[in-house]
Amino acid sequence: MKRFLLLFVCCFLFAASLNAQDVIYLNNGNVVRGKVVKNTDEVSVVLGNGETWTYRKAEVREVQIGSAEVKTPEEPKGAKFVNYSDLDKGWWCAAEAVAGVSWYKSRRMGIFALTFINGYRFSEFLKIGVGIGARFNLNNDHNYLLFRKEHKIQAPMSVPLFINARGNIISQKPRMCVPFWNADIGYAIFDNFFFDAGIGFKVGTKRNNFVMSANFMGQVVHYDPGNTCFGNSILFKIGYEF
Repeated sequence: MKRFLLLFVCCFLFAASLNAQDVIYLNNGNVVRGKVVKNTDEVSVVLGNGETWTYRKAEVREVQIGSAEVKTPEEPKGAKFVNYSDLDKGWWCAAEAVAGVSWYKSRRMGIFALTFINGYRFSEFLKIGVGIGARFNLNNDHNYLLFRKEHKIQAPMSVPLFINARGNIISQKPRMCVPFWNADIGYAIFDNFFFDAGIGFKVGTKRNNFVMSANFMGQVVHYDPGNTCFGNSILFKIGYEF
């Protein structure tokens, strides 16, 4: 009987010694258990499989020697990181280059513009933002748009301020390339009211995409002092959303 009790106590102590391992709590939230063999400028621990891992002191939050219990680790220092590219809602931006041709009555001219848009994404099917840009009117020989003698403006350019809305036509979650729609309405400083709408394709991820589209633009045109008409434009846009 005494031998049995002695054997039982030895087994219990042996099991307790196996369970009471050293515990290392790392700053990234991980917990390592084993036998600590070095705890100076570096912390080295021998794992149960015989491997030895070494950590810099800056990586270690706490070392417990002979601990039978493991505390719940503290929140990792990087736990508040937010991967905005995975969010369905949030702020978004777009930078685009625009090229096209405009005509009114029997006159035609080229258009080139650079725009920047910032807004809010409600879902992948609806994003609304405000934009600003610089629009250059090429081959502008007929007092068209900015180049109006009555305003004494010598440079054929304008500054569009506008509201932009856009969204995917189908979900992009299982795809890299999807069609989308877009529309603008606004006023161009030194110019007049305008609107445009179109469809195109985007290639990329949920929140970061290269975009290209074809748009129709309508605009009030001052072509002579005191005379206005409705001008039409075909535009091609290429840019990047993020």
